[in-house]
Amino acid sequence: MDIQQNDLFIITKDSIRYKSLYNQYIFLLDSSDYPNKKQALKRIESFLIYLTIYTNIRKINRIDTKHLILFARKQMKDCKSQTSEEILREVVKTLTTLKSIHKFKKDVSLMNYTFWCEVLK
Repeated sequence: MDIQQNDLFIITKDSIRYKSLYNQYIFLLDSSDYPNKKQALKRIESFLIYLTIYTNIRKINRIDTKHLILFARKQMKDCKSQTSEEILREVVKTLTTLKSIHKFKKDVSLMNYTFWCEVLK
């Protein structure tokens, strides 16, 4: 299973759509006054891979909260090598970064019961 995930990772890193989405995020972060842009790009890397493999999105302005929910579900279901706490911590960090970049009004913290009920369905 790890070999397949690594193969997908290598393929998506070289794909045109991944590079396009990545460049759109670089442009978005450069145009805003976002602190620590390199760390933000590193955190959202798994989200970009998810978008490249499992969605048809080509423009980051079309990303909505439903994509955040589906991404969180996928991450929590697929990560079996880490503990649940580590997985949840990484997902929350990624979602928080995405929320601040896109300026979503949705609360993605662990205190938002309705959001996490939706994720854990």
